[in-house]
Amino acid sequence: MKIEKVNNSKIYPEVLLISNRFDFSTDYIAVELANQGVDYIRINRDELKDYSIEFDPIKPEITAKYKDYSFVVSTKYLKSIYYRAPTFLRDIFQEGLTEEEQLIRTQWAAFVRSLCVFEDVKWLNNPVNIYKAEIKPYQLFLANKLGMRIPKTIISNLTLNLDFDFEAIKSIDTAIVSNGDYEGFVYTEIYKRNELEEVKYTSPFFIQQGLVPKIDIRVTVVENNAIAIKITSDKKIDEDWRRYKNELTYTVFELPKSVRDFCINYTKKLNLNFGAIDLILYNNEYYFIEINPTGEWSWLQKNTGYKFDKLIVKSLLNV
Repeated sequence: MKIEKVNNSKIYPEVLLISNRFDFSTDYIAVELANQGVDYIRINRDELKDYSIEFDPIKPEITAKYKDYSFVVSTKYLKSIYYRAPTFLRDIFQEGLTEEEQLIRTQWAAFVRSLCVFEDVKWLNNPVNIYKAEIKPYQLFLANKLGMRIPKTIISNLTLNLDFDFEAIKSIDTAIVSNGDYEGFVYTEIYKRNELEEVKYTSPFFIQQGLVPKIDIRVTVVENNAIAIKITSDKKIDEDWRRYKNELTYTVFELPKSVRDFCINYTKKLNLNFGAIDLILYNNEYYFIEINPTGEWSWLQKNTGYKFDKLIVKSLLNV
């Protein structure tokens, strides 16, 4: 962060970053803000219990101390907030956590969400809007309403044998599981027709038309900008491309105008200034898969050289 001692050695940031210690996307933003000489503060959610904080939700204003510096978050100086945190925190009730640690995590999570009272500053994105935008069935409902193709989709706790050549089985919400020693991410699985026996499970999941063969596309939307990146490989990948993140080729390309306009309008309909949209190109048609309102982009910048950090900072500063 840029530390500038003013008014009794307190920092009055123009930009507030909400993230965690290990988020590379926020690292890029912090470096770019520093390069531009912008006063900012980065608050890492995984270090919050080390802060001393007074929060007046009526003004609103935060006075805080962390290690050897103090800062005041006030609408008198604050221009924007970059919020790199899901609203559904999935690590609160992990096995092995004490009751005290669970309580600490729930209350700090509530504190972070409470920052939505800074409603007169610019957000990428406000947690109130992130909450709704993270609901994947609603994402599909809205995309269809706006005229975009979506895969045929059923939510069930049965492995139904549907009239699809391939079936994609995926979680309704981002699924991260832990056994105490490690965490695992649940990826989308693709099955051929009749490959699944009809089995009843204790929780529901998506059963979608498996669009294969396909080309995966990530569209990063920042206000009126939509940067599309084609994700390809030398080998055939019909399943979840995230399994092979380091074995892929990333190419910036121009979307058809109608698809580009959809991505921008869709993000605005969700009241978001930023969104990471996943599309699939199947049989020469574009299909909407999902949007992540706090999506990561640092690996895309690393692999394509596209300066997402400059674009996001430009938005944060209203330039």
